[in-house]
Amino acid sequence: MPTQSVDRAISILRQFSVDEPQLGVSELSRRLGLTKSTVHRLLASLLQGGLVKQDPTSREYRLGLGLVELGQTVVHTDPLLRLVHPYQHYLADRVGEPVHLGVRAGFEMLCPMYERPADLKEPVSWVARLPLHCSAGGKILAAQMAKDELTTLLEGGLSRFTENTITDPAELRAELERVREQGFATCFEERKVGANAIAVPLAKPDGTVVATLSIVGHAYSLTREKAMHSLEILRGVATEISLKLG
Repeated sequence: MPTQSVDRAISILRQFSVDEPQLGVSELSRRLGLTKSTVHRLLASLLQGGLVKQDPTSREYRLGLGLVELGQTVVHTDPLLRLVHPYQHYLADRVGEPVHLGVRAGFEMLCPMYERPADLKEPVSWVARLPLHCSAGGKILAAQMAKDELTTLLEGGLSRFTENTITDPAELRAELERVREQGFATCFEERKVGANAIAVPLAKPDGTVVATLSIVGHAYSLTREKAMHSLEILRGVATEISLKLG
Protein backbone atom coordinates (compact mmCIF):
# COMPACT_ATOMS: atom_id res chain seq x y z
CA MET A 1 0.00 0.00 0.00
CA PRO A 2 1.51 3.39 -0.99
CA THR A 3 2.57 5.69 1.85
CA GLN A 4 -0.27 8.13 1.11
CA SER A 5 -2.82 5.33 1.39
CA VAL A 6 -1.33 4.21 4.69
CA ASP A 7 -1.48 7.75 6.05
CA ARG A 8 -5.09 8.08 4.95
CA ALA A 9 -6.04 4.73 6.46
CA ILE A 10 -4.49 5.79 9.76
CA SER A 11 -6.43 9.06 9.60
CA ILE A 12 -9.65 7.10 9.15
CA LEU A 13 -8.96 4.95 12.20
CA ARG A 14 -8.23 8.02 14.31
CA GLN A 15 -11.66 9.51 13.59
CA PHE A 16 -13.37 6.93 15.79
CA SER A 17 -13.63 7.58 19.50
CA VAL A 18 -15.59 6.65 22.60
CA ASP A 19 -17.92 9.57 21.92
CA GLU A 20 -18.22 8.73 18.20
CA PRO A 21 -17.79 4.97 17.88
CA GLN A 22 -19.64 4.65 14.57
CA LEU A 23 -19.18 6.72 11.40
CA GLY A 24 -20.32 6.48 7.80
CA VAL A 25 -18.50 6.97 4.51
CA SER A 26 -20.03 10.41 3.90
CA GLU A 27 -19.01 11.75 7.31
CA LEU A 28 -15.46 10.37 7.00
CA SER A 29 -15.21 11.84 3.51
CA ARG A 30 -16.27 15.27 4.79
CA ARG A 31 -13.89 15.24 7.75
CA LEU A 32 -10.84 14.08 5.85
CA GLY A 33 -11.46 15.95 2.61
CA LEU A 34 -11.35 12.74 0.59
CA THR A 35 -13.71 11.46 -2.08
CA LYS A 36 -16.28 8.91 -1.00
CA SER A 37 -14.79 6.37 -3.40
CA THR A 38 -11.36 6.77 -1.79
CA VAL A 39 -12.80 6.40 1.73
CA HIS A 40 -14.80 3.35 0.65
CA ARG A 41 -11.73 1.72 -0.87
CA LEU A 42 -9.65 2.30 2.24
CA LEU A 43 -12.43 1.03 4.50
CA ALA A 44 -12.67 -2.12 2.38
CA SER A 45 -8.99 -2.83 3.03
CA LEU A 46 -9.36 -2.11 6.77
CA LEU A 47 -12.45 -4.31 6.86
CA GLN A 48 -10.60 -7.18 5.24
CA GLY A 49 -7.83 -6.82 7.81
CA GLY A 50 -10.30 -6.86 10.71
CA LEU A 51 -9.38 -3.33 11.77
CA VAL A 52 -12.91 -2.04 11.20
CA LYS A 53 -16.31 -3.70 10.97
CA GLN A 54 -19.54 -2.60 9.33
CA ASP A 55 -22.96 -2.42 10.92
CA PRO A 56 -25.27 -4.46 8.67
CA THR A 57 -28.25 -2.18 9.35
CA SER A 58 -26.83 1.34 9.28
CA ARG A 59 -23.92 0.45 6.95
CA GLU A 60 -21.71 2.62 9.14
CA TYR A 61 -18.32 1.50 10.40
CA ARG A 62 -16.72 1.07 13.81
CA LEU A 63 -13.32 -0.11 14.98
CA GLY A 64 -12.77 -3.86 14.66
CA LEU A 65 -11.62 -6.51 17.08
CA GLY A 66 -8.39 -6.88 15.14
CA LEU A 67 -7.24 -3.71 16.87
CA VAL A 68 -7.89 -5.32 20.25
CA GLU A 69 -5.60 -8.17 19.28
CA LEU A 70 -2.87 -5.73 18.26
CA GLY A 71 -3.44 -3.65 21.38
CA GLN A 72 -3.12 -6.66 23.67
CA THR A 73 0.15 -7.53 21.97
CA VAL A 74 1.42 -4.04 22.78
CA VAL A 75 0.24 -4.26 26.41
CA HIS A 76 2.01 -7.56 26.95
CA THR A 77 5.23 -6.71 25.10
CA ASP A 78 5.89 -2.97 25.54
CA PRO A 79 8.46 -2.56 28.35
CA LEU A 80 6.86 0.59 29.80
CA LEU A 81 3.34 -0.82 29.85
CA ARG A 82 4.49 -4.12 31.37
CA LEU A 83 6.36 -2.26 34.08
CA VAL A 84 3.62 0.19 34.98
CA HIS A 85 0.51 -2.00 34.83
CA PRO A 86 0.90 -3.81 38.21
CA TYR A 87 1.48 -0.46 39.91
CA GLN A 88 -1.65 0.97 38.28
CA HIS A 89 -3.66 -1.95 39.63
CA TYR A 90 -2.25 -1.44 43.15
CA LEU A 91 -2.76 2.32 43.09
CA ALA A 92 -6.33 2.13 41.75
CA ASP A 93 -7.38 -0.22 44.56
CA ARG A 94 -5.50 1.80 47.17
CA VAL A 95 -7.10 5.17 46.33
CA GLY A 96 -10.40 3.82 44.98
CA GLU A 97 -10.16 5.75 41.70
CA PRO A 98 -9.07 4.91 38.12
CA VAL A 99 -5.41 5.40 37.26
CA HIS A 100 -4.18 6.45 33.81
CA LEU A 101 -0.79 6.14 32.14
CA GLY A 102 -0.05 8.99 29.76
CA VAL A 103 2.61 9.53 27.10
CA ARG A 104 3.12 12.44 24.77
CA ALA A 105 1.90 12.20 21.17
CA GLY A 106 2.64 15.50 19.48
CA PHE A 107 0.55 18.17 21.16
CA GLU A 108 -1.73 15.64 22.83
CA MET A 109 -1.43 13.09 25.60
CA LEU A 110 -2.04 9.49 24.60
CA CYS A 111 -3.50 7.30 27.35
CA PRO A 112 -2.69 3.73 26.25
CA MET A 113 -3.69 2.03 29.49
CA TYR A 114 -5.84 2.63 32.55
CA GLU A 115 -6.88 0.57 35.54
CA ARG A 116 -10.13 0.72 37.52
CA PRO A 117 -10.42 -0.19 41.21
CA ALA A 118 -11.98 -3.62 41.68
CA ASP A 119 -14.98 -2.31 43.63
CA LEU A 120 -15.86 0.58 41.33
CA LYS A 121 -19.42 0.00 40.14
CA GLU A 122 -20.20 3.17 38.20
CA PRO A 123 -18.85 3.76 34.69
CA VAL A 124 -15.91 6.11 34.21
CA SER A 125 -15.29 7.68 30.82
CA TRP A 126 -11.89 6.89 29.38
CA VAL A 127 -10.52 9.07 26.60
CA ALA A 128 -7.57 7.78 24.60
CA ARG A 129 -6.20 11.22 23.72
CA LEU A 130 -6.33 14.43 25.72
CA PRO A 131 -5.15 17.99 25.08
CA LEU A 132 -1.95 18.89 26.88
CA HIS A 133 -3.18 22.23 28.23
CA CYS A 134 -6.23 20.96 30.13
CA SER A 135 -5.29 17.53 31.47
CA ALA A 136 -3.20 16.85 34.56
CA GLY A 137 -0.81 14.48 32.82
CA GLY A 138 -0.76 16.73 29.78
CA LYS A 139 0.50 19.64 31.85
CA ILE A 140 3.34 17.47 33.15
CA LEU A 141 4.35 16.66 29.57
CA ALA A 142 3.92 20.24 28.35
CA ALA A 143 6.10 21.47 31.21
CA GLN A 144 8.96 19.36 29.80
CA MET A 145 8.71 20.81 26.29
CA ALA A 146 11.59 22.62 24.65
CA LYS A 147 11.10 26.39 24.42
CA ASP A 148 10.23 26.40 20.71
CA GLU A 149 7.73 23.55 21.10
CA LEU A 150 6.05 25.26 24.03
CA THR A 151 5.78 28.47 22.04
CA THR A 152 4.08 26.54 19.23
CA LEU A 153 1.61 25.06 21.72
CA LEU A 154 0.83 28.41 23.31
CA GLU A 155 0.47 30.27 20.03
CA GLY A 156 -1.53 27.52 18.33
CA GLY A 157 -4.73 28.39 20.17
CA LEU A 158 -5.84 26.82 23.44
CA SER A 159 -9.32 25.36 23.04
CA ARG A 160 -11.84 26.02 25.80
CA PHE A 161 -13.73 22.98 27.09
CA THR A 162 -15.18 24.36 30.33
CA GLU A 163 -15.18 27.67 32.18
CA ASN A 164 -12.12 26.41 34.09
CA THR A 165 -9.99 25.71 31.00
CA ILE A 166 -6.85 27.83 30.83
CA THR A 167 -6.90 29.52 27.42
CA ASP A 168 -4.62 32.49 28.08
CA PRO A 169 -1.02 31.67 26.96
CA ALA A 170 0.59 33.71 29.73
CA GLU A 171 -1.57 32.04 32.37
CA LEU A 172 -0.75 28.59 31.03
CA ARG A 173 2.96 29.39 30.92
CA ALA A 174 2.80 30.37 34.59
CA GLU A 175 0.83 27.21 35.39
CA LEU A 176 3.45 25.02 33.70
CA GLU A 177 6.20 26.78 35.64
CA ARG A 178 4.38 25.87 38.87
CA VAL A 179 4.08 22.29 37.65
CA ARG A 180 7.85 22.11 37.06
CA GLU A 181 8.56 23.51 40.50
CA GLN A 182 6.09 21.41 42.51
CA GLY A 183 6.51 18.16 40.55
CA PHE A 184 2.81 17.44 40.06
CA ALA A 185 -0.18 18.80 38.17
CA THR A 186 -3.91 18.97 38.78
CA CYS A 187 -6.94 19.33 36.55
CA PHE A 188 -10.14 20.30 38.32
CA GLU A 189 -12.97 20.33 35.77
CA GLU A 190 -10.75 21.96 33.14
CA ARG A 191 -11.43 19.52 30.31
CA LYS A 192 -14.78 18.15 31.39
CA VAL A 193 -17.31 19.34 33.94
CA GLY A 194 -17.47 16.86 36.79
CA ALA A 195 -14.04 15.29 36.18
CA ASN A 196 -10.90 15.83 38.27
CA ALA A 197 -7.34 14.48 38.09
CA ILE A 198 -3.92 14.72 39.68
CA ALA A 199 -0.72 13.54 37.97
CA VAL A 200 2.99 13.08 38.56
CA PRO A 201 5.85 12.42 36.12
CA LEU A 202 7.52 9.07 35.50
CA ALA A 203 11.16 9.87 34.89
CA LYS A 204 14.35 7.97 34.21
CA PRO A 205 17.17 8.28 36.75
CA ASP A 206 18.68 11.09 34.63
CA GLY A 207 15.47 13.09 35.03
CA THR A 208 14.06 12.52 31.55
CA VAL A 209 10.26 12.34 31.78
CA VAL A 210 8.94 9.45 29.70
CA ALA A 211 5.32 9.28 30.88
CA THR A 212 2.85 10.42 33.52
CA LEU A 213 0.74 8.63 36.08
CA SER A 214 -2.66 10.15 36.88
CA ILE A 215 -5.43 9.48 39.35
CA VAL A 216 -8.72 10.48 37.71
CA GLY A 217 -12.33 10.43 38.79
CA HIS A 218 -15.68 12.13 39.17
CA ALA A 219 -15.45 15.48 40.94
CA TYR A 220 -17.81 14.36 43.71
CA SER A 221 -15.59 11.34 44.39
CA LEU A 222 -12.10 12.61 43.62
CA THR A 223 -12.51 15.94 45.38
CA ARG A 224 -9.69 18.47 45.60
CA GLU A 225 -9.05 17.33 49.15
CA LYS A 226 -8.89 13.64 48.19
CA ALA A 227 -6.67 14.40 45.21
CA MET A 228 -4.13 16.24 47.33
CA HIS A 229 -4.36 13.58 50.05
CA SER A 230 -3.55 10.95 47.40
CA LEU A 231 -0.46 12.81 46.19
CA GLU A 232 1.94 11.17 48.66
CA ILE A 233 1.07 7.61 47.65
CA LEU A 234 1.00 8.62 43.98
CA ARG A 235 4.49 10.04 44.29
CA GLY A 236 5.69 6.96 46.14
CA VAL A 237 4.49 4.65 43.37
CA ALA A 238 5.98 6.94 40.71
CA THR A 239 9.33 6.87 42.49
CA GLU A 240 9.36 3.05 42.51
CA ILE A 241 8.54 2.96 38.81
CA SER A 242 11.14 5.59 37.98
CA LEU A 243 13.88 3.63 39.75
CA LYS A 244 13.13 0.70 37.43
CA LEU A 245 13.06 2.82 34.28
CA GLY A 246 16.85 3.01 34.30
